[in-house]
Amino acid sequence: GVSGSLARRKEETNYNKYLGFNGLIELEKGMRAEVDKRTALTVLYRKNDMLTGLVGGKCRVCGTGQYPRTRICVNPNCKAVDSQDPYSFADQQGTILSWSADFLTYSMSPPNHYGMITFADGGRFMADLTDVEQGPIDSGPKVKMVFRVKDRDEKRGFIRYFWKAVPA
Repeated sequence: GVSGSLARRKEETNYNKYLGFNGLIELEKGMRAEVDKRTALTVLYRKNDMLTGLVGGKCRVCGTGQYPRTRICVNPNCKAVDSQDPYSFADQQGTILSWSADFLTYSMSPPNHYGMITFADGGRFMADLTDVEQGPIDSGPKVKMVFRVKDRDEKRGFIRYFWKAVPA
């Protein structure tokens, strides 16, 4: 809940970063930030459970979890067709399998950290890593999924949210 979030908070001491995050100053973002990140509202509507609930599938035959849910089970020993029941990964703890720090893409707080997250019940998910320190990240630490701001569609005044992984 809120008390847990407050206990894990990280104090931001850079006032300019605070102003930039909250849109209180205009930042020079460079060429990489000029791409029009058009919001696909029709996809958001059609895939609402998948995008806002982190709902994938779990095979009724073998129990393998997968994200996103597809018609065919990803387990090479199963490959059952139309066997997926909705399964939420939002509350599942994951493990960082591999990661990368990217200084080339635009970020208000570079670098962008990405990682391949594996879940105990099956399923893998490429996620942004947040609340991590700059520098090397070990493979193997536990993470949990949180729903955070992904980016802003400034032309249309729309804020996109999506799931990110934070240290557990």
